[in-house]
Amino acid sequence: MKKIILGIMLFLGISTYGQNRAINFKTASLKEALNMAKEQHKMIFIDCFTTWCIPCKQMEANVFTQDSVADFYNKNFINIKVDMEKGEGPALKKMFTVEAYPSYLIVDAEGKIRNKFVGGMSAKDFIMNAKKGLGTSEEARLNAMYESGDRSPEFMRNYIRHKIKVMEISKAKQLNVEFMATLTPEQKASPENWFLFGQNRYTMYLSDLFSPNFKYLADHWQDFAAKNTKDSVDNKLSSVYRQIASWTLNGFYAKVKPYDKATYEMYKTQIKKTEMPDKKQLLVMMDIAMAAGEKNITKVTDLFIKHLASFSEENRHILFDYYTFARTIKGYEFPKIEALSDEISKSSSNPYLVKQFKSLKERYAPKAN
Repeated sequence: MKKIILGIMLFLGISTYGQNRAINFKTASLKEALNMAKEQHKMIFIDCFTTWCIPCKQMEANVFTQDSVADFYNKNFINIKVDMEKGEGPALKKMFTVEAYPSYLIVDAEGKIRNKFVGGMSAKDFIMNAKKGLGTSEEARLNAMYESGDRSPEFMRNYIRHKIKVMEISKAKQLNVEFMATLTPEQKASPENWFLFGQNRYTMYLSDLFSPNFKYLADHWQDFAAKNTKDSVDNKLSSVYRQIASWTLNGFYAKVKPYDKATYEMYKTQIKKTEMPDKKQLLVMMDIAMAAGEKNITKVTDLFIKHLASFSEENRHILFDYYTFARTIKGYEFPKIEALSDEISKSSSNPYLVKQFKSLKERYAPKAN
């Protein structure tokens, strides 16, 4: 146990001997900090936090209190903490595009961002990121290039990636729209730009089901298949249509956008125009989603019983959302749970799925008989 604790402390950059100092945060507004920075020829470090942010508290307790961190930050910066939900926090949040917590800013005496870094990290990385702010960081370099008018494709790709890295998601989306407007259909479908459309770490920010990029991909999938690979395009499209069915069943879709039958008919039209291997399955899944959107639990259940044997294991995964949906139907007692559970047991190789529905069968089937 002692070795495990020691390992954790080393991983977090926490010294195993006494620490006596901590970052000295001034009780000052940004305007006051800027004046101090000019007088003392320093830059400003801004800890952008919220009271509910757990990593913020962990950094404050475990990293801000290390002597090496305290000495470096106190020597080089005017340090201030800003609750992004109180006082001048909301205004600074908008000014500096702070969209994740904790976010850390190195700002010069003129109020210009010299570096931005996000999330929990070790003391070593925390100091390293601050040092970048004292020089020419990637943040400062790219911002300057954009402000000077650089809109070259290579630069725009790098800038979009960087803005996602520092969690300026709204800015990344704006840059994506700006970039797309400059490209021909052939350029959009090129391998260099596939990260804006494909299945990757940028998906949830740039090409999820509500994004203009996904709609463009669905309408022009053949262009992308010709320049990339058909498998990669098929996998991306399939994942999003599967997500539509999943989110409709578990209720997340309705939180973003109210159910509209015409929209789901559009999804079906898009699917019909593709050549995805699981095309027929996805069309059934859209029917299931539409029945769920209309709160027709009987139709949802019947469609599952009839078609789930033909589903791939990956597509059967939306059955986990079936229970969530069923619980939204007041007084629903799973009258067809025996047939559904038996069908899952026969066709699925997912032990967790089989176990969950066997449990539901044991609980509700006696009531139905």
